[in-house]
Amino acid sequence: MTRRGAETRGALAVLAAPTTALVVLFLVPFAVLVQMSVLKFPPNAASGATLDHYWDVVTDPLNLKIALTTFVIVTIAMTVMLLIALPLAYYMVFKAGKRELFLLLAIVVADELAPVVRVYAWQVILGRNGLVNAILPGPPIDWLLYSPFAVVIALVTSYITYTTIPIYAAMKAIEPVTLEAATDLGAGWFHQFRRILVPLAAPGILVAAILVYIPMYADFVAADILGGPSSYMLGQRIRDVILEEGDWGTGSAMNLVMLGLSGVFALLAYRMAQLNRMAT
Repeated sequence: MTRRGAETRGALAVLAAPTTALVVLFLVPFAVLVQMSVLKFPPNAASGATLDHYWDVVTDPLNLKIALTTFVIVTIAMTVMLLIALPLAYYMVFKAGKRELFLLLAIVVADELAPVVRVYAWQVILGRNGLVNAILPGPPIDWLLYSPFAVVIALVTSYITYTTIPIYAAMKAIEPVTLEAATDLGAGWFHQFRRILVPLAAPGILVAAILVYIPMYADFVAADILGGPSSYMLGQRIRDVILEEGDWGTGSAMNLVMLGLSGVFALLAYRMAQLNRMAT
């Protein structure tokens, strides 16, 4: 009992520092955010509480329009990243051989470039006098820049590393003999991909969705630099409501609504991953 008590105290001592940091850096700001979202404005000692901020968030037509635009842009970007990450992870795990480590390091190193620098680089590449228009014949294409297309490109290149690595890690746990057995039984590549690779890589896809799909909703750098009026996103809306309009109550409510929806999405993605694995 004495030894067990000492081990328990040792474990608590080890956990004390990260737990304290979590409380100070996350729970305290979160509590302030919740308080600001229900506080009447302008705040004072007699302000009182209200849920009007949440009502404004979910009923304002402008917010709903921006949310739809953000959903379309982010979903397209996530789909493109999955279309790249799944075959890339498959190649790295099963086909690359000695090149596997090099490709993995290349993906990691590519992400080391500062995000703002990467986004500005796309501004130079996609601009009217940029590299793409210099290569293509005919008159310059104006819609390449300051459009949803440019924002999608920037998001894909910014988050592709965080989409590929979790899927790569999930596929790394798949035994090659599984695919060999499927081939011997007559399963084609599409059947193997749909019935074996995707279900077994579902945990990695889930992690990628949580690491990438959810944070992209709050991203505003790409839309600020490369987007236009047709690609105004929720991250920009929240920033403008708080910093330009000074409406901390509505901005805090928007943050909490997005956080709640992110939690629902994470639970749904987790459940779908479970069902996918059970089906196999």
